[in-house]
Order: sequence, then structure tokens, then C-alpha cells
Amino acid sequence: MRLAALFVTLFIVAALWMSRSTTTDSVGEGELKQSPRGEDSPICPWREPQRDLKTLFPEATQYVTETRILSQFMGTIHKRLNRPMTLDENPLRIYRATDGTRRMGAILVKRVKGEHGAIELITGIDPRGRVCAVLVQSQREPDPVAQAITNWLPHFAGKTAESALQPADDLPEVPREARVTANAIAEGVRSGLIVFSFAENAAETPQAKGPR
Repeated sequence: MRLAALFVTLFIVAALWMSRSTTTDSVGEGELKQSPRGEDSPICPWREPQRDLKTLFPEATQYVTETRILSQFMGTIHKRLNRPMTLDENPLRIYRATDGTRRMGAILVKRVKGEHGAIELITGIDPRGRVCAVLVQSQREPDPVAQAITNWLPHFAGKTAESALQPADDLPEVPREARVTANAIAEGVRSGLIVFSFAENAAETPQAKGPR
């Protein structure tokens, strides 16, 4: 009787554990399911690809998504970033802009923490690794801060992974109320460029999806 009761207890515990494990957000190595709005996921969604594609690369007609696994570079990247890599950096998702025959450039999508909430960035990078433009996809900053940042973003053009990307250094200063946000954006763009530079030299064959 005691053995039977023990067996039933173990069966119930195992069933509860299995039920809990199937509700986890984990869907693969380094990936999480997106929430309906994409705001709780470490992987920032690209919300308006066709609009942004034309803004960043007017001659592009489509894009191809690549995934680069950078585990072999983690130690070196960690030193460059002065922090561990995040889930949106390894594997790194790269959107390749193309006109159907030629690559026009690459697009990175990243979320950073602003003073008033998450800021989603779209960074266009030309074939030589230089920033074409940085767009704000989503933000919650007050209007004066948002306007100051909008006027400031064009100064990222031409920057590379070797640039300091520091306000009051190789980027202009911003009004006091926008400094926290500007620093977050500058660091987000800088880290994206650094990780991207390693992805370009990665030995792994990228897992590519079809054109969009």
C-alpha cells in the first residue's frame, strides 16, 4: 500500500513538472518566443521593415534575414563591450538589404533602455561597415527629449565599430534633459556595430531565410 501511494505521489509530481516545463518561453538555443507586442522579449522585432528599408536603402527591393552564431568570439567581444553578450547579440540577426542581385547594406534592430522606457533602434550599415542612418522605431521619451534626439541622430552617419560614439566626443552634445537617452542610444549603436563587425568575419555559415 505504501509503495503504491509513493508511486502515485511521484507520478503527480512528475506530471506537474512536465506541465510547467511546457509553458516556458524557451523555444531554442538563445531564443525566446515573442510576446504579442514584442516588448517583453529580449529579441526586438522589426516592426516596419518595408518602410525602413526604403528609408535606409532607397534602391533596395527586398531583404534577407541571416543568423550568425558568435560563440567563438564571445571572450573578445566581451572585452570590447566591457560586458557579457546579450540574447539579442548571440545569435545576431542581420537583415541584408538587396535589390535582388546586389547587397546594398545591412540592418540591425536593437532595444536599449532609455530614461523613460525602452527605445527600439534601427541601424543601417553600408557595405564598408559605416552607419548610413539610425532610426527610432519606438520610444517613450517626453516630446522635448524625443525632438532633441531626432535632431541628433543624423550625426551617427559615417561612424564605424572603431568610433568612440560618445556625446561631446565624436558626437555633438544634447540638451541636459536628453543626455541619459542619448548615452543609451550611443552605446546601443556602438555595441551593435562591434558585434556586427565580428559577425562579418565569422567562420560559421549563416542560416539564411528567403527574401522578403
